[in-house]
Amino acid sequence: MSSKKQDSRPTAADVARRTVVLKHVVTWSMVAPTRDVPREMIAQWGDSEKDEFEQRCEAMRDEFWAGLRETGLWEHMSPSEKTFSESTIVTLTEQQQIDASWRLEAVHVMLWALGMIPELLGFDMEASPELLKLIPSDDPTTFIKSAQLRPREDIDRAREIAEFWHWRSRTRELIERGDTFPDDRQLKAAGLCSFDDVVRLEALNGALAGLIPSCIEDDLPAKGKAYRNLTRAEWNEVASITRERHFALNWLCGYAPDNNWDDTPTDT
Repeated sequence: MSSKKQDSRPTAADVARRTVVLKHVVTWSMVAPTRDVPREMIAQWGDSEKDEFEQRCEAMRDEFWAGLRETGLWEHMSPSEKTFSESTIVTLTEQQQIDASWRLEAVHVMLWALGMIPELLGFDMEASPELLKLIPSDDPTTFIKSAQLRPREDIDRAREIAEFWHWRSRTRELIERGDTFPDDRQLKAAGLCSFDDVVRLEALNGALAGLIPSCIEDDLPAKGKAYRNLTRAEWNEVASITRERHFALNWLCGYAPDNNWDDTPTDT
């Protein structure tokens, strides 16, 4: 079941501010090299060289995030984002870097909601870092003041589609994990004896409801084939895209308590 929607949802200005913040988060993940590079470099240095390098990294970090402080957007950073901003290219963990880089999919959603890109990509297509160029960072005042959102019903519909894809991802997770299908008399009477039976039924219903353009082998279409036939690497990619977009769209639709970004649920 979906989480309960709140009475209020983010305003256009809230969305624009969040988009600028997300640009900084994604960019910082891209600035840092892969985690093995600094470790290999530092391993060859003496203590004084290490200390000097760490100090330079801290100065670089402080300079990078100074823009958000100067524009007053620092207060719109979530607690997890503020913790992330304390990292340097040395102390940043691999998981932090991965998580932050995937926020590009949330940027993609925000730009679409603001009408800055014409449509959302399919859930089997990653967003491009080129999108970041659409977002001002030096002086975002005009960007925020002029922000306008797409009609509420369009955003709600996009959220419904994202939730459907996220449900499919979690259903495959149950199958991959080897979970036992519920021994339910009503399900059996309806001809549903496995998770794949449920997928086939819901895929057909989703196509009829317009949540997907069509089915492939009674399944959601992903990368030109049935979702169940995705390789593990392909599935991980599609699942990550789906999770990030569902998260962002739930936030846009007011599912996060008090619109707190970190607390956005992604129930399906």
